[in-house]
Amino acid sequence: MKEVFVPDEHEVNDASIPLLTDILVPGNVLRARGGVAPAAVPAGVEGLFAGDVDALAERLRGRCLGWLTGDGRGVIESRCSAALQEHSRWLVGQVSREIGLALESELKGWVKAAVREELAARATHGPGSGPGSSAGGA
Repeated sequence: MKEVFVPDEHEVNDASIPLLTDILVPGNVLRARGGVAPAAVPAGVEGLFAGDVDALAERLRGRCLGWLTGDGRGVIESRCSAALQEHSRWLVGQVSREIGLALESELKGWVKAAVREELAARATHGPGSGPGSSAGGA
């Protein structure tokens, strides 16, 4: 069997395994030693970052507006055109269906009225006196 050397002391710089004597600092997911102050960012440096943020925002705004007035406009127009054509086809189908249903019921009434008129005309003038008869005077 092979012997494994285990040191009796914990190295101060080895942070892989905390000891019970180590002080854990709240707010840090990893272990930190107490008494070490976090590196602070000087107040003047934050102003430099603010200028960078403004410049970045301005560049992004310019790119967005450039795209919207260039290639983006074509993309928007093609999508709007496709949506308009699709909606137009749907609308034509709906209107055609509604007109078909309305004509179906109207056509029944028109045929019934025409048949009644023809029957009434034949009853008053006789059986062969209709517009399609050959006995009607020539």
